[in-house]
Amino acid sequence: MLLAIREKVQGWIAWAIVGVLIVPFALWGIDQYATGDRIVVVAEVNDERISATEFMQVYNTQRVRLRQQFGDMYDQVVDDEVLREQVLDSLITSSLIRQWAVNNRVVISDAQLAAVIQGADVFYEDGVFSQRLYQDLLARNGFTPATFERDQRNFLLETQFQNLLASSTPVFPFEKQALLDLQTQTRHVDYVRVDHRVFNKEAEITDEQIAQYYAANEDDYLQLERVSLAYVTLSLAEIAKDIEVTDRQVADFFELNQRLFAVPEQRRASHILLTDRGDETLAKLAELQQRLAEGEDFAELAQTYSEDPGSARQGGDLDFFEAGMMVEAFDQAVFDLAVGDVSEPVQTEFGFHIIKLTDIKPMQLPSLDEIRDEVVQQVRLEQAERVYFELLEQMTQIAFEQPDSLDPIVEQLNLPVATTRMVTRDGGREQVTSRRTVMEAAFSDDVLQQRLNSVPIEVGPNQTVVVRIAEHQPARLQALEEVRADIERQLVREYSISRSAERAASLLAQIQDGVAVETLIGEGIEWHPVGWIERENQQILPQITAAAFSAAKPTSAQPTWNSVQLVTGDTVLVRVNELGRSEQADNAALRNQLALILQETYQTAEVEALMASLRLTAKIDKKSNYLTLR
Repeated sequence: MLLAIREKVQGWIAWAIVGVLIVPFALWGIDQYATGDRIVVVAEVNDERISATEFMQVYNTQRVRLRQQFGDMYDQVVDDEVLREQVLDSLITSSLIRQWAVNNRVVISDAQLAAVIQGADVFYEDGVFSQRLYQDLLARNGFTPATFERDQRNFLLETQFQNLLASSTPVFPFEKQALLDLQTQTRHVDYVRVDHRVFNKEAEITDEQIAQYYAANEDDYLQLERVSLAYVTLSLAEIAKDIEVTDRQVADFFELNQRLFAVPEQRRASHILLTDRGDETLAKLAELQQRLAEGEDFAELAQTYSEDPGSARQGGDLDFFEAGMMVEAFDQAVFDLAVGDVSEPVQTEFGFHIIKLTDIKPMQLPSLDEIRDEVVQQVRLEQAERVYFELLEQMTQIAFEQPDSLDPIVEQLNLPVATTRMVTRDGGREQVTSRRTVMEAAFSDDVLQQRLNSVPIEVGPNQTVVVRIAEHQPARLQALEEVRADIERQLVREYSISRSAERAASLLAQIQDGVAVETLIGEGIEWHPVGWIERENQQILPQITAAAFSAAKPTSAQPTWNSVQLVTGDTVLVRVNELGRSEQADNAALRNQLALILQETYQTAEVEALMASLRLTAKIDKKSNYLTLR
């Protein structure tokens, strides 16, 4: 198990909470929550109902967040059905936790909620809580005090649920040491590579083999339904190219919008990060502050003690960054410091930071001459925007009123027609066919069966297309003769890979009988001396590294061997000669980081085990309507 604990595991609770919390609001009072009698239900968990309203609130919040994260790639990256499934599962999980809490008499009291509320400053003006600001921000984000209180209470309950289980999952020193030993172990290796391609010429593939393979794998040769699309594109960027602007327009725009072109102030900081382990961390922070006050070098302390592996090796250096790029508390601390100052400990979701400001790049305001081309482009885009939306309105009207052809749009708006390659329902790599909305329209009844124009579809910022079918190919099974060459190549490859594995097994048998490796090298058999490697290395392929570290430990008199088949088809025999330790074995920061990962992994496993048990014994009824709610 320790070999598998390599990367920090993120629990499901954090994902579930982000769907219902937009900003870390705080409450002033405690409100009652009530729902009407008529509720559309998307799921029932032990007779507790999950409403469509609750589902859509979390779903829409999550969708907005993902659109902001992926931008134009959203349609390619996010599967809406999978997203809906994840959202509903997160709500079911929350419901199970609440029921577990009731059964085990775990509650979040009004006093606890109020304590958390009083710790937040988002609703404070001039150091005083503002009821007006509180209500205004809640309303602007789609919350009532009652619904927000419910969500905040649930968040605290789920956090307490996790913390209760975390307290029951101790990590013993020998486990921490074992993981550190595994992580920092090095191995001295060499390997033999048996190239499968040398056996290609031996393969003799018959017509009978080809026919049998075709019959056994017909599904692989089903050609899916495909279409080619004709389309016209209305683009603000293209419109802007033809806009003429005067020097006066450029000068006026620059005068009014200088700060749009300013290079913001940037600050360079270093930090020492300690994850929150209670009193132990507070004691270490106090020690580090004392040592810094006595003049010890910040960079050296960061290299030794910081638990941020990305910056610790650089003495805690985070390079230059602008305001707003870091989490709020960290960002605020950095921009309150003077160069050379060291902050008091700053707490964030990652732990405690001691921050040193090392440099400042002031905001720069370029002259008009320096950025004239950029300003001209902005003026063109501003003027083109009005034209774009006027033409978009015309395009929409023409596509609707004359849906049998793109010609009216071409003639009236002077737009060229383009044609895509043949693509399936999954789309293609071109900008138009890579958009899920376009492909859904292309295979809709109106466009595919009725052969009408689509409605205008946005494929990028201020870029809209109307598509229609140019060519349609129904699904069909490709004939044997069409795929004969592909099948023959596949059979040759399978034969060669099999022969490569056989040759490697024969070589290993000879080596274990005492034959020197060097005497076995020949056509297609390569000998690669490597030397010492760590688990994370750039010297050899990851598959070979994995084989090296999964091989048995060598003895002083006898190396061990392991074999692996690469994705290329070649077979590799890996020899492990000796074990060692990397320089990181004595790194305190790495030791602390691995201990934290081990603790969080155990905690996550504990939570997931209990959740699996709760789900197993619960009566969960998912309604199908959650897939179609809008």
